[in-house]
Amino acid sequence: MKNIIFFILFTLSLLLPGPANSKDYVVRKIIDGDTIQLDTGETVKYLGIEAPQLKTKEGGAEFYAKEASKYNKRLVFMKKVRLEFDHNKKDPQGRLLAYVFVKNLFVNAELVKLGYARASVKPPNIKYQKMLADLEKKATEGERGLWQEKKKDTESYYIGNKRTYTLHRPSCKYVSKIPAKDKIIFRNRADALKIGYTPDKYCKP
Repeated sequence: MKNIIFFILFTLSLLLPGPANSKDYVVRKIIDGDTIQLDTGETVKYLGIEAPQLKTKEGGAEFYAKEASKYNKRLVFMKKVRLEFDHNKKDPQGRLLAYVFVKNLFVNAELVKLGYARASVKPPNIKYQKMLADLEKKATEGERGLWQEKKKDTESYYIGNKRTYTLHRPSCKYVSKIPAKDKIIFRNRADALKIGYTPDKYCKP
């Protein structure tokens, strides 16, 4: 009887996923808002999302790219992550395509939820399609993160800080603290955002 039980358990151990499928990796480098490098040297592109690019063909960074990269670093840098794959495991560049988890936190979803990335689900990798689409809709409606770019002007002009690249409302309490040499006037939000200015988190222009 014991031999039979042992044989059954041994057979099941061969059929069940091994430790390699649940292996934890440590993130050693943040490449941008949706791409990281593991301690194995492998590069991982987050599945189902697209964060603003730090480097475009024109040479500059897209709106909210620096913020996205910074927040991605806060979530995963030097932490253990678990990778979950979909239909395609790698992209044409040889990067791993994965849903990334830090303990119970679904990193891909968190970035979309807070407006640091857009949902970008492409077949056949559609496992979390509805979840990511729903989170993007809420982020858009709340004008969170990168979705502030389309926000309408509510002021006749805005004041930028040339040293910190932060955009303020004229009535913002921090404007008085900006040295005259660092102040710049914008007639609309769009002009400021196009050249890399980020809306102040306090006055939310």
